[in-house]
Amino acid sequence: MKRLKNLAAITMATALASAATGLATPAHATTTSQSHIATTAASAASKVYFISSSPVSIPGCKAWMNGKKPGPKVQGLVQTWSGSACAMRLEIDHHQQIKWVDSAGTGKGLNKASTHFHYDGRGYKARVCVNNLNNGWNGCGAWY
Repeated sequence: MKRLKNLAAITMATALASAATGLATPAHATTTSQSHIATTAASAASKVYFISSSPVSIPGCKAWMNGKKPGPKVQGLVQTWSGSACAMRLEIDHHQQIKWVDSAGTGKGLNKASTHFHYDGRGYKARVCVNNLNNGWNGCGAWY
């Protein structure tokens, strides 16, 4: 029983470290029961979800936000589908003080990019803005 608890603790720590770094555990590194424990631990540790009011699209580029619990935290994401070079910035408004907190971009074969997660709790609002660097189009999504 003690060995099983130690195995579960090691698996949970591995899953949390993998989730924090954005890396997946290789399939060959765990058994089926270990994979189930790791998946359960990772899903219990954090939940990433799409913020439906956040998308903004311009010709060649799209940006949106994901939320993360526990948190509350937000992340900006950008994607291109036409080979355009797109730049996205994540803005946070705290008591009417707007700050550009992070950015990401596409280009040279990269068609998706994202920012880190940033705090977005009570008294905070966030939005993403996107620019198509090839044609000058730009736009911002709704505040969340």
